[in-house]
Amino acid sequence: MIIQPKEFVLKNGLKVVVKTPEVKDAYNVVNHIIAVAKSTHYLLSEPEDFQKYLDDITKEEERIQQYRDGKDYMFAVYLDEKVIAISSLDFKKHVKDQHRASIGIGIQKEYWDLGIGTLLFKEMIEIARNTPGIEQLELGVVTINERAKHLYEKMGFKKVGTLPHQLKLKDGTYFDEDTMVLFL
Repeated sequence: MIIQPKEFVLKNGLKVVVKTPEVKDAYNVVNHIIAVAKSTHYLLSEPEDFQKYLDDITKEEERIQQYRDGKDYMFAVYLDEKVIAISSLDFKKHVKDQHRASIGIGIQKEYWDLGIGTLLFKEMIEIARNTPGIEQLELGVVTINERAKHLYEKMGFKKVGTLPHQLKLKDGTYFDEDTMVLFL
C-alpha cells in the first residue's frame, strides 16, 4: 500500500518526510539497509545479504513495487533525498493468522534518539488499528538490545517468549530473540 508523504520535525529540529519509497529509490533503500547492517549486530541481515541487490537492483525495485501494489506497508524516512530509516508492516496471509501483523524497523545510527522510532511505530500502530480484522502486532528483538526493547515497551508491546540462538554472528556468537506482541 502507498503511504502519502507526511512531514515531521525531529527532536533536533530536522524536517523529515515519511512515505512509501518509489521504485526509483531502490539504490537509496538498499544503501540504507547496508548502512544499518554495518552499524549493529542486532539486524537479521549482514551487509553482504543486500550487496546482491546493488549488483542487480531490479530485485529491490520489485520488492518496493510489491509493497506499493500489495496490502503490506513499507515506510521510508527521508532527510532531503536520503533514506535514514525504514520500517514495514506486514499482514499475515493465511486464514488462521489473518488477525496478525508483523513489524520491522531499521534506523541509521547517526539518527538514533531523535524520535524516528516512536513516529514510525505510531504510524504503523494507527494503520493496524484501522485495518479490519487485525488484532495483534508482533516483532522479534535480540534479547540484549535494551534500547530497542525500551522503545517497543513504551509503544505497548509485551514480551511473550524467547527463542534461543536465533542469530549467529560470523564469529560464532549466538543471540537469543524475544518475541513481543501488542494486542490491539
